[in-house]
Amino acid sequence: MVEKDQVIRRILRVNHAGEHGAVAIYGAQLARVSEDRRALTSWLRETLAHEQGHRDKFLAAMPSRSAKPCRAMAVWSVGGAVLGAATALLGQTGIMVCTAAVEKTVHKHLNEQIAYLSGRDDELAEIIRGIRSEEDEHLAYAEAHHNSDSLYARSLALIVAISTDILIWISTRGDSRKLKAALRAS
Repeated sequence: MVEKDQVIRRILRVNHAGEHGAVAIYGAQLARVSEDRRALTSWLRETLAHEQGHRDKFLAAMPSRSAKPCRAMAVWSVGGAVLGAATALLGQTGIMVCTAAVEKTVHKHLNEQIAYLSGRDDELAEIIRGIRSEEDEHLAYAEAHHNSDSLYARSLALIVAISTDILIWISTRGDSRKLKAALRAS
């Protein structure tokens, strides 16, 4: 069984890296969206600000738990920027499908983490609950602004979800699988 403090450090590490990747995704999308798409650019700016705040919250929670940022932050930067740029080229539907797929994937991880942390690190569990609430808003908005029934949207969503899981696995050097097992075992 993995030690409780080690699991908490892994949670912080992967969440901070994931938020860093989200900042890269939304930053790349925002850079490629025409300014005449006011509603979309406004939403992207707001969502980017949320993700930057989430990243900052996880970074601030690290020192008291002896956690350090992921050593593969460059993977998250590059992966997020490539994913953001590619989906922005596909227009609003690409951006919204990307957001929905990432948020659905992340949501599962956050729920498992909250379950694990409850009674072990209630302060971190509460931080994650607050972040999950904003992530739920992103998901709801994205789902309301694309046709998820089209073959194109379903295919893109699958590609983005698999890419997200691969980035999580790479950045944790496979520890995400161990972390998931530890979370389920508790």
